[in-house]
Amino acid sequence: MRAIRSLAAVAGFVLGVVAQDSSDPLYYDNLRDTNSGLLNDVSVSEDSNVFQVHLGDGTQYRLAELKAFLPLSNGASIRAGYQDDAAAALLAVYHFNNLDMSPIITEEDVEGCDVKLTMEIVDSKFSPIGSTRVFTESLHTENTLSTPLPTAVIGAYRSATTSPLAILTGVNGIPQASYASSSTDFDVKEQFPLFGRTVTSSTGEAKVALDYFQSIKASHVGVLFVTDAYGSALQKAFQDAANDAGMVTDSVAFSFSADLNGDEIENAIDHLKHTEFRLFYVICFENHLRPIVKTALEHGIIGPDYLWIFPGFERTAVEPLISGDTMMAKATLGMGLLNVEGGVRKEPIIPKLGLVAPLEDVPETGYEKFRTAWRKARAHSTFVEFLQAKLPNSLETIEGFDREAPFSNEPGSFRPMLYDAVMGMALAMCRAGDSTEFFTGTNIYDEFLQLNFTGASGSVRISNETGTREFQSLTYALWNIQPYEDADEHGNPQVKLVPSARYDNGVWKSIVGNPYIFADGSLNPPESLPPVDEKMNYIGDAGRIAAFVLMALVMLASVLSLVWMGLFWQERVVSSSQPLFLVLVSVGSFVMVSAIIPLSYDETVTEEIESLNSACMAGPWLYIIGAVIAFSALFAKTRGIHKAYANPELDFIHVTSFDIFGTLAFLLAINMIILTCWTVLNPREWTRTQKDATDVFDRAVESYGSCTGDDSLPYVIILLVVNFLFLIVGNWWAYQSRNIETEYLESRYIGISMAAVLQAWCMGIPILIVVWDTPQAKFFVETGIIFVTSLAFLLLIYVPKVMASIADRKNAIAEEKRKAYSSFIENRVKRENSYADTGAKGGADSDSDNSSVSSIHEGETTDETSNEIRSSAESSSPVRTSLTSRAGLMGLAKQASNRSARLGFSGAQKLDEKTDPTTGIKIIHNPRSERNLNVTQGREMSRRQLAQYCGSDSESEDDRPAKLEKISSSQDQDVSEPIPPPVPVVLPVEEQSPEVPAEEHSPQQEQSPEPEPEKQVEPTA
Repeated sequence: MRAIRSLAAVAGFVLGVVAQDSSDPLYYDNLRDTNSGLLNDVSVSEDSNVFQVHLGDGTQYRLAELKAFLPLSNGASIRAGYQDDAAAALLAVYHFNNLDMSPIITEEDVEGCDVKLTMEIVDSKFSPIGSTRVFTESLHTENTLSTPLPTAVIGAYRSATTSPLAILTGVNGIPQASYASSSTDFDVKEQFPLFGRTVTSSTGEAKVALDYFQSIKASHVGVLFVTDAYGSALQKAFQDAANDAGMVTDSVAFSFSADLNGDEIENAIDHLKHTEFRLFYVICFENHLRPIVKTALEHGIIGPDYLWIFPGFERTAVEPLISGDTMMAKATLGMGLLNVEGGVRKEPIIPKLGLVAPLEDVPETGYEKFRTAWRKARAHSTFVEFLQAKLPNSLETIEGFDREAPFSNEPGSFRPMLYDAVMGMALAMCRAGDSTEFFTGTNIYDEFLQLNFTGASGSVRISNETGTREFQSLTYALWNIQPYEDADEHGNPQVKLVPSARYDNGVWKSIVGNPYIFADGSLNPPESLPPVDEKMNYIGDAGRIAAFVLMALVMLASVLSLVWMGLFWQERVVSSSQPLFLVLVSVGSFVMVSAIIPLSYDETVTEEIESLNSACMAGPWLYIIGAVIAFSALFAKTRGIHKAYANPELDFIHVTSFDIFGTLAFLLAINMIILTCWTVLNPREWTRTQKDATDVFDRAVESYGSCTGDDSLPYVIILLVVNFLFLIVGNWWAYQSRNIETEYLESRYIGISMAAVLQAWCMGIPILIVVWDTPQAKFFVETGIIFVTSLAFLLLIYVPKVMASIADRKNAIAEEKRKAYSSFIENRVKRENSYADTGAKGGADSDSDNSSVSSIHEGETTDETSNEIRSSAESSSPVRTSLTSRAGLMGLAKQASNRSARLGFSGAQKLDEKTDPTTGIKIIHNPRSERNLNVTQGREMSRRQLAQYCGSDSESEDDRPAKLEKISSSQDQDVSEPIPPPVPVVLPVEEQSPEVPAEEHSPQQEQSPEPEPEKQVEPTA
């Protein structure tokens, strides 16, 4: 099955040949030299590229050649950190060949393994073609000990370079392990059957990046990517993950070989600018960094309000591109490098100054052990010579190459994964060698799929389906580019790389003491999009001031009404209405109108959500409680007036304090129970609702704030139904009692007040629903409803009483004047009569005259008395005639006074507890009383209708039924009005006329006509 060939040892164990030390890094490379004198026998199989060598001392090894494709240059210039890549790969080889020096793998891990490694380093130059050409040429060489075919391939760095190599290695049965290529294409085993890697795929890398953008609440991200295997795969993976997460992305590409100063990058940056995004995820390589930053700076999309994240950069390669360049140092501040790491230390790194994190005294993690071994190797002259000898000779022609230049004192980002790729492939060879002496590439790859070990980059777990490392086993770090305090020797600004966050177990965690400082110098990430010019629909100062003015007017009216009531509480107009009734109306209106204050709250008044939520419930409480206080007084009065409707023979309406307080307590209890349940169980909260208008990013450009609650509607409906029910009942009672006239017309104004409130609610609530999403209009309607209902209570109750009080005072003054005038006339007549009696001729005549005058004084002007006055006047002197005329005037004045008293002309009466202990309201007219129904033939009529019905004496009895029908038909439309009180009779003082001879007066002039007898009409109540 295997063809074994033996090669004779050349001059084996010849005298003068000194055996080399196996700890020498070049020891196993020297074993491949057939002229070294160390070999005794060499064996190889046609199916395997492993050579079994036997030494003269009986020791045997299986030598495996590794070919590492590393990006040491770009073909024209050397790459920063080129020594570090080579050092990481060769250090793994050195540690595996000398397990006693390995910090990661111990002899127990590879017990009995005789596999030893040699390595050839190839400069990939980031070129797929160049790397493929080198590998193809190596396959055409003869497989000898000195020129062996590769047992395994390490690399490459760039996915585009790795892809053709992986195809060739798969075809030729050679396993391959990459340390940086993350394209998801490599998971397709039909195309890349023997490919594995110690990094995750683009899918895992994209998820890590997406989780970071989500942690800063990003909604829109612009993606700039290079169109090679790595860039395209990562862009697609990120876009798919973003779409699944609901994040919007806009991607633009440029080629890997794009002219760094040409239009391709210019056009890509211009596209990003026109997206108006503020967050960018840039998938590129180190050589693209400078032109991208320069072009973005020219387009104004770098700096404050912007964030740029670059994944996959090697830190040691990036720092030299920034430090020492003023433009780059300033432009890159606040940018982030999202890298896969073997481990993360919190100390900032400044590679140019050699400032790195110190080593641990007792390293515990694989990463810290690797860092310690890296520092020792850097100081180990033998290893440094080994590194210098292994660097490819092709670099001699590359600008900037220095074979003796030391490698960095910090391993960098991908070097731990490179170390683990070499070490993992070596472990797979050992385990494959346990079952077969000459293992093949397939044997090695099968063992590689089972790897699970602790390496320099942490726990290395390889998926046995794809050969890709599980991304949960990797550590990612976000490095923040921050300004370094000191400039370099030329005064140029420098930067430092600060590890600000690390990704462990699917979560980004901040590193204590290293906050991420963004480009604006703050700790707050920029917004994903430019600020939206949103119309907030605030109430506005103008509307708020107007509402407060109306509120102040109502409050002032409430206070003034209370003051007025306190000053005139003993007057009949106040006492008959009950001060308690008036107090409740004023206090209720004051409390009700104060609801405007919480209703005026929005974010311009306070931004504290607790205050806004409290205002949301304060508004209903104030308005409902105030309305109930005022309405309960009106409702109790209306109920009392309605009693007269049910009992028409009542002369007074008695509404006690118990009636008012009972109504108030009942209505308050119902409403407070509902309000309390609402407040405790489902309170309204302040929310801002977006309207349908959007901008190009589908962002709402208009919103409004309002008080809402998930289950508030049932409480609102219950409150409306309960209070509407009582309001409708009160209005129905007022309508039924509309023709019942009480003292000072109180029943009419109470009814009008409740009707006004009902009308305000019926008109205002539907309008309020229509304008609910327009805060200005909604606040205007709410203010209007509150203002109208408050004034309906105040003005319609107080203004008529104030006017009645003023009228009573005027009438009282007029009455006093009339009484004074009547008294003056009466006294004057008495004096003149006494003078006339002394000059009378006959005593009988004198007695007769005195009795007549006395009858006149008492207002009893009968026919007999009149005749006596006239007969006395005919026989009297001119003085007597004048006095008789004045006595008649006095009688008319007395009649006017009596008539005014009969019509209820009372003046500003004061409360008399003896005569009116209940302070009841006098009923002036009740159309349902038996007296009125007898007059109107059973029809209910208002006072004015009754006056029209009974006012014409010329009507015949036959005309009255027709007129009655006409009056009754218009009764519903005719609002009853009281008959205006008669104008007080003011009698002018009659000047004394000159004496006229008696003979000049004719009997016809002196004789007064017979007065017609008045038609007796039964008086109304």
